[in-house]
Amino acid sequence: MTRTRLRGLEIGGVQMGIELPESCPWRWPDAPIAGFACLPRDPEVHVGVRVGSVPQGDLGGERYRISAWTFEVCRRGEDWLLGLERDGHREQLAHFDRDFRSGEVLVAASDGGPAFPLRTPLDEWIVLHRTVARGGLCLSATARAVEGHASLRLGAGGRGAPEGLGSSLASMVRGARSTILLREQAGRLYAYRTPWSDSVDPRLARVAPVSDVMLIEDAERPYRERLDPEEAADLLLSHAVVSVSDEVLLDRVLCNARRLAERVPVLRVGASISRASSLDVRTRSILQPSGPAPSSL
Repeated sequence: MTRTRLRGLEIGGVQMGIELPESCPWRWPDAPIAGFACLPRDPEVHVGVRVGSVPQGDLGGERYRISAWTFEVCRRGEDWLLGLERDGHREQLAHFDRDFRSGEVLVAASDGGPAFPLRTPLDEWIVLHRTVARGGLCLSATARAVEGHASLRLGAGGRGAPEGLGSSLASMVRGARSTILLREQAGRLYAYRTPWSDSVDPRLARVAPVSDVMLIEDAERPYRERLDPEEAADLLLSHAVVSVSDEVLLDRVLCNARRLAERVPVLRVGASISRASSLDVRTRSILQPSGPAPSSL
């Protein structure tokens, strides 16, 4: 009987228990995800790791380029097949059930397999689906600290027109870092910091209550309006990370957006920020002295 080890990972309140054979090395990457390790006391996602020969045939699904890797997403009936390929050679193949409650990751046998078997974006994909399954959303947004609460700004960089339903999915798997997990607990919304995103104010805790959600637009005159629940849900939906080719996930995101829109103020704010920024840049350019800047004392 093969002896195994159990490792724990918790992101966005989603705890994963990762069981791997002793022959497979384990080293946390030199990356923020190492700070999300936990004791796998009660994992909601069970992941088995197996080392062996990884099939190389075409999965026939969607393919996304991520740096030197290609991420493959395919459905097999109700289940998921997820592949990671580099230089035309698949090095990982993951098989999960429909709701990402349990699955197996097959890793290439060379060098005993990778030190960390849930290479991004595989870990992101798991957390995204479990977040939606538990009533939450993954939004293209940034979070600013306001008196210990998270004030969310929709869109990459906190402003800009909605991208359209599902268009942010490709951005996420290609490595976009302006995403935030949003989920309800005891009737209140919370924003979760993740190891992949750099769009959360460092002053915020890993889990922070949400004070409001807003879309900031360029406007000749400033305005601020609170949207009714239907408009608010549409706005959240337009910034949600979701695949329109997955009907089950899409239906869940639709329901979640409608419910969460009733839990927090969703605002549309007009501000002439671009004009002010342009003026500020010109002013600083005029005032900036030529030559090297003075050293700080």
